[in-house]
Amino acid sequence: MNVLMRLDDVSVRFPVGRRRSVSAVDGVSLDIVAGQTLGLIGESGSGKSTLARAMLGLVPAAAGSVSWQGEEVARMSRQRRRDFTAEVQMVFQDPHSALDPRRRVHQSVREPLDVLGRGARAERDDLVRAALADVGLPAHLHDRYPHQLSGGQKQRVNIARALVTRPRMLVCDESVAALDVALQAEILNLLGDLKDEYDLTVVFISHDLGVVGHIADRVAVMYLGRLVETAAADVLLDAPRHPYTEALLSARPDVHAPGAGDRIILRGDVPSPLAPPSGCRFHPRCLHATAACATETPVLLPVADGGTSACLRVAELYGPRPADATRSGTR
Repeated sequence: MNVLMRLDDVSVRFPVGRRRSVSAVDGVSLDIVAGQTLGLIGESGSGKSTLARAMLGLVPAAAGSVSWQGEEVARMSRQRRRDFTAEVQMVFQDPHSALDPRRRVHQSVREPLDVLGRGARAERDDLVRAALADVGLPAHLHDRYPHQLSGGQKQRVNIARALVTRPRMLVCDESVAALDVALQAEILNLLGDLKDEYDLTVVFISHDLGVVGHIADRVAVMYLGRLVETAAADVLLDAPRHPYTEALLSARPDVHAPGAGDRIILRGDVPSPLAPPSGCRFHPRCLHATAACATETPVLLPVADGGTSACLRVAELYGPRPADATRSGTR
């Protein structure tokens, strides 16, 4: 197994006022394997986007480390960091604000090559045309400004800009959330084709399990800054092993889904990350919580079918863990 990126006990905190801080990501350990698509899901405010930015070094980790091919990103030299930014690219959620309204399409796509100083001007233009062709944007649109494009066309431009440096890993942060259903399907199918063509490893962030299930090989579930479950996508969709994942699955608008009609209504709202609950952070909303859940902090432990779950009652609710189960991240 070729691990491209490893997150080891990563925490990200932001200052709130003079003496307080909020923990947006708390102790996340995750391996991103070459050639796979990892789906990262959770409600708004769960820390998905912050974790994505920590992967790229756009926000510093307050604790833990992010390593790229065995090298810690925070300790990279300036030149190595430039190489890293070319190897790991991001497609942001809002296709409108991600583009400079003063730049034409081909200028926006060429910008990473200009910053990196790659090749002569003619070579860069050739790479830009090739990337735009790969995402299905016809030549007559290359000279247009963003306001002259549809939402789907703008997102294709953003994907082309991410691909023009020939990255090894692509991080898609809710990259279809702002599009209608038909355009979502187009972009998802495009990403699947580009993954094969460019030999990409993909981290796909979403709050929509249906979208993640369509594209991901493996899924990691976040709640209030922590991972609560990881599993192969087909396993997680069929047999979740955490009450939070179970609730997310029950909310899918899919009449053919297992257990359709058995909607799980969670109690209350997501707690504030400024004052997260003690013990299991999900326990105030969990239908299966006991007194122990309010005091004991669960860790990710191996479960059947190669997954992990951070639930104190996982064996009781979902069946026994493997005999060799020990404390684990997602390795």
